[in-house]
Amino acid sequence: MRRWLKEPLLHFLAAGALLFGAYASLDRAAPAAAAREVRIGAGEVTWLTETWARQWGRQPTPDELGMLVTNLLKEELLAREARELRLDENDTIVRRRLAQKLEFLVQDTARLAEPTEDDLRRFHAAHPDRYATAARVTFAHVYFSRERRKDAAKDAGAALGALSAAPPPDPAALGDRLLLDAEFAGVDQGAVASAFGPDFARAVFALAPGGWHGPIASGYGVHLVRVARAEPARRREFAEVRAQVLEHWREERQREAEARFFAALLEKYDVVIEERVKPLVGPLGIARAAPEAAR
Repeated sequence: MRRWLKEPLLHFLAAGALLFGAYASLDRAAPAAAAREVRIGAGEVTWLTETWARQWGRQPTPDELGMLVTNLLKEELLAREARELRLDENDTIVRRRLAQKLEFLVQDTARLAEPTEDDLRRFHAAHPDRYATAARVTFAHVYFSRERRKDAAKDAGAALGALSAAPPPDPAALGDRLLLDAEFAGVDQGAVASAFGPDFARAVFALAPGGWHGPIASGYGVHLVRVARAEPARRREFAEVRAQVLEHWREERQREAEARFFAALLEKYDVVIEERVKPLVGPLGIARAAPEAAR
């Protein structure tokens, strides 16, 4: 046994094993040390200064800057320790904040490209309905209540004949009182639908200006209607809506960038969705955070 302990080969093997173990230990420690490094440098100070200046409209004082740097260091240390303790796992708020931050980055990236004037003009030409004024009408109506009359439609028909005579009677004396105005000036179809219902609005916008028409039903009863003026929808020129075109162009580029980004994520990750859940999944590029009440 003593002869083996004095053998040089054994000494060589023992020394090699010791060196290999030490190297492996150092090799494992190096990435761990790098991962634990928290570096605060000139770049971070510049970022803190610029962020403060944008928010408050002035440069921070030395004391304020010191506070900002100290808070950044504390925040970084707490965040590192929280990840070390795996506190970020299975946390709904953290997950949403991370997803929101990445979504903001995707949106900001999409807005880096600025369109040329020709790009905007082509976009304007490709979406004529988006940049058209709404059709508008000016009209008066006479209301006949179903609750107050035995046959409101019959009474409205008789009043229509009377209004066609010369001289016509005062329209206000023929019908019933309604909380809504008797005349509407320069209103679009949405406004009329909001007041009387969509069927009534469609009927009114189909009338030719001039005489009285009806009876036309609404949610309140029946009406006689006289359109005084009709303004058809018109396409607005590019110069009128350039600011809107620019914003819409940016929104469309943003949607396209989001669609590409999520398509790449779907390729990167194995997404498994149960068959009964699949109908609930919509386009990822359009999805937005749930309302506060639903959270």
